[in-house]
Amino acid sequence: MLVEDSFSGSAESRSLIQQMSQSLGLLRVAFDSTGEAMLIVDESSAVRWANQQAADLWGGGITLQMVGRPLSALLQFYHLDRSPLGDDEPSHPLQKALSGEGRNSYLIQALSTPANDLEKSGLIRRSVSWRLIIQMNQSFILLIFRDLDPLEKALARQRQFIDNLAHELRTPIAIITGNLHRLKRKEQFSDNIRQSLSDATAETHRMATLVDNLLLLSELDTDYRRWKLQIDDLRTFVDHWAAKLSFDLRGCLQVNVANEAVDYQVQVDRDAFHLILDNLLDNSCRFSSSKPSIQILLIQSKSFIELQFIDDGPGLQNEEQCAAVFDRFTRIEDHRNADMTDGGGLGLPLVKSLMEGMGGSASCSSPQSPANSGCHGLVVTLRFPRPRLSAGVTNSA
Repeated sequence: MLVEDSFSGSAESRSLIQQMSQSLGLLRVAFDSTGEAMLIVDESSAVRWANQQAADLWGGGITLQMVGRPLSALLQFYHLDRSPLGDDEPSHPLQKALSGEGRNSYLIQALSTPANDLEKSGLIRRSVSWRLIIQMNQSFILLIFRDLDPLEKALARQRQFIDNLAHELRTPIAIITGNLHRLKRKEQFSDNIRQSLSDATAETHRMATLVDNLLLLSELDTDYRRWKLQIDDLRTFVDHWAAKLSFDLRGCLQVNVANEAVDYQVQVDRDAFHLILDNLLDNSCRFSSSKPSIQILLIQSKSFIELQFIDDGPGLQNEEQCAAVFDRFTRIEDHRNADMTDGGGLGLPLVKSLMEGMGGSASCSSPQSPANSGCHGLVVTLRFPRPRLSAGVTNSA
């Protein structure tokens, strides 16, 4: 009886193994038959799995030749302006995957090509998507490569058009601005004409800001921005920004730290960070009926450093509005101020794009106070991942 049970168990085990083998084989066929090249990379950036499409492109047609090799030994990523993309840069797919799944376009060159044919292989533009996978306490990154579809090519042409248009508009706007300033210095004009000149100057400034923001967003969308990352305490970056403000604006600002004793090290581009805070401050001033009161609160968690930018403005009514303010050219009609020139609807979208470009994120909320209290306010939360020291990042000190 025991022998029969043992034999039966062994047969059942063999059947299960055979079924698993068949399932894995069918799964492999499914992955190999797709038109997309797929790679799974482990925490050390070594390739752990590749489908046949990836092997045909970068492994000489043999998947086993790719397994165990560093991704950097197989592929070189390039920015769309043809400059090399370092493995430690925040716009590299392996770095962006640490913050969440996404997709972008890159120029890619196969390093598996023989050295004498490397220059002939050229750079091929591909759409790359990434996703972080956690299995059995290990982290892996799934990379999927595919050719650009017609819609993506059309979007790329549209972004290039916006980029060219923004560059072309800068010169005439600068000329108009200069002439308006010269006219305003004339003393013979009446008050009505002076008011008209002031209005024209304000609108020209708004147009110049809109063009600059469009150009920057185009650079971020197409990965043309060159990041200069530094590692330092977030309090230091905030202090540098606040020191450049006027006396009146500094008086509106209060910086609080949840725990002075803890480490607030972050990895940011200082110019981009200052631009983020400039846009948040401008947004708070624009929608405040009087002199704004702004609090910057720094909070530390296990994986992130958070900066909360809190004002005392009208706030937002619901989660739908909180999501909508990060959409380009969106304005909340209830908050439009007749005493100020309208913004371009690009301030908060630019904040979000800059944060994502540095590997972080931006969100907002509007905690509602008790009814009829008249106190609402907007809380914009900037979340920075804790930095990983690498050769590609400098310490600002």
